[in-house]
Amino acid sequence: MGKREKSRGRTCSTIVIDGIEVSVVRRAGQKRAYIRVKPPDGRVEISAPMGMSDAAIARFVREHADWIGRHRRRAVARAVESPGAPTPEELAEWRAVVEAFTPALVEKWAPVMGVEPGKLAYRNMVSRWGSCNVKTGRICINVQLAAHPPECLEYVVVHELCHLLEASHGPRFKALMDAFLPDWRIREAKLRGGIRR
Repeated sequence: MGKREKSRGRTCSTIVIDGIEVSVVRRAGQKRAYIRVKPPDGRVEISAPMGMSDAAIARFVREHADWIGRHRRRAVARAVESPGAPTPEELAEWRAVVEAFTPALVEKWAPVMGVEPGKLAYRNMVSRWGSCNVKTGRICINVQLAAHPPECLEYVVVHELCHLLEASHGPRFKALMDAFLPDWRIREAKLRGGIRR
């Protein structure tokens, strides 16, 4: 049995049951026990009545072993699919990559499209892949693009440069994208839901 902590109306402890570390919170006035499997690592928590013994909690966990196992696997799988916010190390690495490749793409595409962009900026953005200030020509690129195929960075660069010709995402914008980058929809699809928050 692990450390037990007390506070008003509840106690917290940790029990290892069949190799699984279980956090137990006992609450005064609670009538029955509940299990929670917490993301991202499948941690098991039991909320139990104050008088429930460790042995009774162990029995309760074993009775629900299949359910716990299923939900732990699901929580871990979800964490792998959606790894959460990037670490500072990842962001620094991605920023270096995006800063290295974006200027060359802008130099390639700006003359083709007949536009003169302003300053380039690089940020970790949680809701968009890029932005363009049509008044100043400033273009900001999401550093998370470094974690995606190279053609996705090119798509975002062309997309933002296109805003210097058409501010909205209306039919004219789409027609321009079709003309400059005919496969842009395929590239866009590769980024869908890909921003880590």
